[in-house]
Amino acid sequence: MLGGILGESELAVNSLHHQAIRDLGAGYTASAIAPDGVIEAIERPDAPFMLGVQWHPEYYASKEPMARLFNRFVEACAQAR
Repeated sequence: MLGGILGESELAVNSLHHQAIRDLGAGYTASAIAPDGVIEAIERPDAPFMLGVQWHPEYYASKEPMARLFNRFVEACAQAR
């Protein structure tokens, strides 16, 4: 899902965290992994829209490809109403 939304298979992100996912919960998949092995995004394929990112897309919300991520989130919220 993430790659389809962003239209990218690789992307530089602003990863500013001191905590990270070590073990995924049942049903979740890692959809982005940094070169150092840190999980940067997770998804739940059986859910209508469940996507979590570890970086800060809000810093670039008005620029592509992050704008597509926010637009897709808004669409998913509207569909869930």
